[in-house]
Amino acid sequence: MQLSKSLHGLRSLDFQAWFLVLRLWGAFFLAYVARQSIFSIFPILRTELQFSEVQLGLTGTVFLWTYALANPVAGYLGDRFSKKKLVVSSVILWSLCTVMIGFTQSVSSLLAWRAALALTQALYIPAAIALIVQMHSEFSRSKALSLHGTGQFAGVIFGGWYGGFVAESLGWRWMLWMVALAGILYGAVLLVFLKEKAEKQSSSEESANRKDTGLSTVLTTPTYVVFCFVFFAICAMLWILYAWLPDLLQAKFRLPLATAGLVATGYVQVSMVIGLFCGALLGDWLTKQHRRGRLYLMIFGLTLCSPSFYFIAAGDSLAGVKLAALAYGFFKGIFSANFLASVVDVLPKTQHGFGVGFVNMIGSIAGGLSAYLFGLLKTQFTVEQIFGLAAGLGIAGSFVLAIATWLCFLQDYQRVHPQQSISSM
Repeated sequence: MQLSKSLHGLRSLDFQAWFLVLRLWGAFFLAYVARQSIFSIFPILRTELQFSEVQLGLTGTVFLWTYALANPVAGYLGDRFSKKKLVVSSVILWSLCTVMIGFTQSVSSLLAWRAALALTQALYIPAAIALIVQMHSEFSRSKALSLHGTGQFAGVIFGGWYGGFVAESLGWRWMLWMVALAGILYGAVLLVFLKEKAEKQSSSEESANRKDTGLSTVLTTPTYVVFCFVFFAICAMLWILYAWLPDLLQAKFRLPLATAGLVATGYVQVSMVIGLFCGALLGDWLTKQHRRGRLYLMIFGLTLCSPSFYFIAAGDSLAGVKLAALAYGFFKGIFSANFLASVVDVLPKTQHGFGVGFVNMIGSIAGGLSAYLFGLLKTQFTVEQIFGLAAGLGIAGSFVLAIATWLCFLQDYQRVHPQQSISSM
């Protein structure tokens, strides 16, 4: 009887853990629809609000840099206050900001509300990731975080198509108001149904975490520092695609706005989701065999997605661009499936929120910088040259990550998991 009750409790806990991921998936999906759909209406913004090329780049840069600066603060708050309240507040507030973007009449007003959108969306990720990590062991975290991450990719795909289609059908303002309404309604659902649990720690973990209470501990962990550099490199590539690929495809192949938005996001994101699931399954399995397993997959994914990124720009035909986009997305997905699970592996539990927030800040700085510089430099350099520079940074990141995997990772892992025995492999 006692065994039966224990098994029932475990099944119930497992269901709750995965149902939590599904609830958060919806919020993540809507957040990316709201932030991504504007990139499909660059031609409309050029004509209606007289955006210049640099100002179009700033729609990505202003968002990402504001988001970047807010993330460590959001992570700090997530380590100390109710994660559920932060998630719900984020969803409601970014929806209201999206409503206001739809009322803008000038370049400066739109950019200001994009910054406000970034501030409110920054509250979400550190709290959501910490909620998922609370509910899942290290042997299911890659799958859980990857499933949640597909909300981003689905949102980018849908947002790329949705932004162009609704803007051409009903107008770009209604495009924003409709997704804002969906966000407000979903925030109310999360307020009622999202659950949070108190986390228990073993005595050895409590002892280790007491020694690692300062934020400086996160920033002086060697493997974590390397993760920040690698994330900078991969986000620079990703946001060039997010911000500029629809516009480049429309100009190079004379595609309609909706088609360019769908092609630019669909091939990358669908293959990235496939890579995510493959990488998550392999990552959780390899971690049981070798403690460095997830990092091996990250090196593999980054090494192969970087040249694929370059060939997206170098392709002479639409078919060639699509093939390169599929390859880039798949290998990027393998990397991403194991990244956040590896980040929390080298940080004490009391610093998970800040650690996720800070590395997210680094990625956002990289994305904003790349989106801006692309708009600034594309009048002086070829698209292929700019893509090649970003791809080279990715290759450098995979080399540095390989060094850290062998020299630093096991020591950093054992410092925060003193009760675990780690393989010498």
